[in-house]
Amino acid sequence: MLIILKKEIRAYFSTSFGFIFMGIFLLMSGIAFTTYNLLGRRSDIYGMLGIMRTLSITAFPVLTMRLLAEERHSGTDHLLLTSRLSVTDIVLGKYLAALFVLFVTLLANCVYVAILFLYAEPTLGAILGSYAGFFLLGASFTAICLFASALTENQVTSAITSFGMLFALVIIGSLANTVRLPVLRDIIRVLSVTSEFEELTRGIFRFGPLVYYLSFSIAFVFLTIKVVEKRRWSPNG
Repeated sequence: MLIILKKEIRAYFSTSFGFIFMGIFLLMSGIAFTTYNLLGRRSDIYGMLGIMRTLSITAFPVLTMRLLAEERHSGTDHLLLTSRLSVTDIVLGKYLAALFVLFVTLLANCVYVAILFLYAEPTLGAILGSYAGFFLLGASFTAICLFASALTENQVTSAITSFGMLFALVIIGSLANTVRLPVLRDIIRVLSVTSEFEELTRGIFRFGPLVYYLSFSIAFVFLTIKVVEKRRWSPNG
């Protein structure tokens, strides 16, 4: 797994994909910070990350679109799948590399927190909760997009599929209150991947949101492994 992890991290920063993701994310968060915090004169970070929670669905497909689709398109997936590495090692290595880029991006994003502490008195707990919540949300988004990348050999198709899946999961929460059937409403709320983010932004730390996002991420990484394993043993590749 470490071999794949190091390889993918190098690939992110030796090509444009890592920098494009970071650039898109930091540009959008900078606009959100200027609008919500500077012009709105607010001292919390929730507004910026709350806006990014929706806007970033355009950035995460860029982060993951090449991870598996490019390997399949170029034919290098056959080399990986016939190597001594397990499918789990391959998928986890690629997934953790994407999370590393997300983590670095959020570290760079902390420059806005420094600005807040210079000119205001923000609540540290709420800031830590907001960033922890966004990282967990981002981990879920990344797992979903990685799964989409495993379904196709075309990077553009992978990005479009990822965006569609993220868009559906983000807006589905708004439908919960319009559904009258209790069982269906509960299912919709469970699928609303952004719902648990609200609690963490208030600086409330519980195991509930952590377990939710970890379970969501693990489920899609598991599905990705199964898709790749099926292709490994398929006679048609």
